[in-house]
Amino acid sequence: MLAVVSVIANHLAGWPVGGFVGVDVFFVISGFLITGLLVREHERTGRISFADFYRRRVKRLMPAALLVLAATVTAAAFLLPQPRALSATIDAAFAALFTVNWRLAAVGTDYFAAGQAPSPLQHYWSLSVEEQFYIVWPIVMVLVLWLAARLGRDGAGRRRVLFGSAALISIASFAWAMHETATAPDMAYFSTFARAWELGVGAILAIVVQTTRLRIPAPLAPWAALAGTAGIVLSCFVVLPTPGFPAPSGLLPVLSTALVIWAGVEGGAAYERVNALLTNRASQFLGDISYSLYLWHFPVIIFGQALLPADSPALHGLALVVTLLLSWASYRFVEDPARRSTWLTSRWRWRPRVVVGWAAAAAVVLTGGVAVTSELTRPAEAVAPTHVAADVDCFGAAYLANGCSPEDLTGEVAPAIDVMAEDTGGAYACWRVKGGELETCTYGAQGADATRVALVGDSHAAMLMPGLLPQLEAQGWRMDTYLGYGCQWRDGAAASDCADVMAQVDERLSSGEYDLIITSAARWASDDSSAESSAAAWGRALDAGTRVVAVADVPTVSEETLACIQRVSGDPADCATPLAEASQPADPLVSAAALEPRAALVEVADRYCVGDACPGVIGGVIVYRDAVSHTTGTYMRTLGPELVDRIRSAAGL
Repeated sequence: MLAVVSVIANHLAGWPVGGFVGVDVFFVISGFLITGLLVREHERTGRISFADFYRRRVKRLMPAALLVLAATVTAAAFLLPQPRALSATIDAAFAALFTVNWRLAAVGTDYFAAGQAPSPLQHYWSLSVEEQFYIVWPIVMVLVLWLAARLGRDGAGRRRVLFGSAALISIASFAWAMHETATAPDMAYFSTFARAWELGVGAILAIVVQTTRLRIPAPLAPWAALAGTAGIVLSCFVVLPTPGFPAPSGLLPVLSTALVIWAGVEGGAAYERVNALLTNRASQFLGDISYSLYLWHFPVIIFGQALLPADSPALHGLALVVTLLLSWASYRFVEDPARRSTWLTSRWRWRPRVVVGWAAAAAVVLTGGVAVTSELTRPAEAVAPTHVAADVDCFGAAYLANGCSPEDLTGEVAPAIDVMAEDTGGAYACWRVKGGELETCTYGAQGADATRVALVGDSHAAMLMPGLLPQLEAQGWRMDTYLGYGCQWRDGAAASDCADVMAQVDERLSSGEYDLIITSAARWASDDSSAESSAAAWGRALDAGTRVVAVADVPTVSEETLACIQRVSGDPADCATPLAEASQPADPLVSAAALEPRAALVEVADRYCVGDACPGVIGGVIVYRDAVSHTTGTYMRTLGPELVDRIRSAAGL
């Protein structure tokens, strides 16, 4: 109960900050229950029946899980933008095969997936980890016990070998989790290998409880359970998503859960009195429907946010009520009946009408799936709004430059909401990927008298490309690009993924071969030394006689602004980020320009913000395509002519 409530609260309200550790609690409980079941079967019969084990798992987990998958894919087709709906359909296929955690790990390490809204099926990653454990662990147990028997070990000896094997696997997994948490935290979060130790702790405890008399003394057990519960609650408030999670900070909720389980083995009236939080009727009810609660809560939240603001009290209340109702109904009419049924047992038989019924259902699902997929993959129209005043340009950034009003627009937006996330405008056509080699391309004028220009920086610098490229020929600029993951132009970034590449780039930039260098960088990817290190790097190029112009980073967009734009109801023109929020964190490029006065600074905030707000739609154009403040290619193209004029003026060209 405590685990699922903490997860739901974290996902719905972002509080408690560490509520996600409820999943770690699930892992320990699963490891304990499944291992205990298998050990008892082996102790009783001398064998472990794979067929019986997997039959029980399928009956227990699959009906409700498949129901939620089907409902989620259907709802996504109507409530989410096309790319998210299609992605949810793909996620559902992976989830049905218990592999969605690996898909999410791959997406999580994809830089260009950063800032995108979560999948309504993201929470299925933990079920995939558990299912992979259910598939592998019984096989490992059988092999270990068989090997121990072949070595002549008696019953006690076999149990010791099993304990040692579980401990060894758990230690290895924890060591890997420590390594991966430090080097690839997104992968570590979803990885079965980095999470196996949590299930392993439950397995070790089950082996101890089932095969020994080692118990917490009865007078201490209630208080040990209370201490464990306190540890779980504390975890919800002190464990952060990063750094150090899942290892080592996951130790607190994992070991606390193990303590609660161990203390509760004997139970008793004293245990129930001291631990009323876990043993009262309300908690027991929530515990009974906890699986369905977990399955339904995240899709309900995500689809609720497609209708209402994420911080809306109405959304919070509605999501809780709908989740409870769906979970109760799912448990009452699907989960529990399937678990109690003779389905997949020796008494269950195929009958002609059963075959016909399943075939008809499959045909309906297949036909619906083809229709939905066809609709999801249909190219969306990128509507370009027109303005009423034919003699005044009011499209995109020109809306602010020319003093237009809402009456000058049709009310339609571009790019279409269904394609906004992919509207890069060719910004990454020549891009150094994470861990890759230097990539550079040349664009624009090719004459001998062309102005030699370099564009250098990270993905935010790359987003200047849609605005700059159409202007190069007319300006007589020949532009070389040095753009890549983590490739901010500054000194002292030895830990950066782009450090070696930037050493090569810096050598070219400080050679004096360029007339002008344009640079920009994401304000959120900076540190305390960014301003000083940027000014130092610029100084070498300036010493060589090259002009340097820093284009200040765009204001920060909030996740709520993007959600507002994509919401089923409401007007995208009403979606905006408060200026105070959009101005954070402070842009180190502004400070760097103050430290190196020979460099010029081009500010752009006046084309993104009006008064005390930064709209998500300006002049009928969606400004940002993700929550890490990458602009849409469409908006940047509308800003391009004015941006080039400002750069020319700042550089004195």
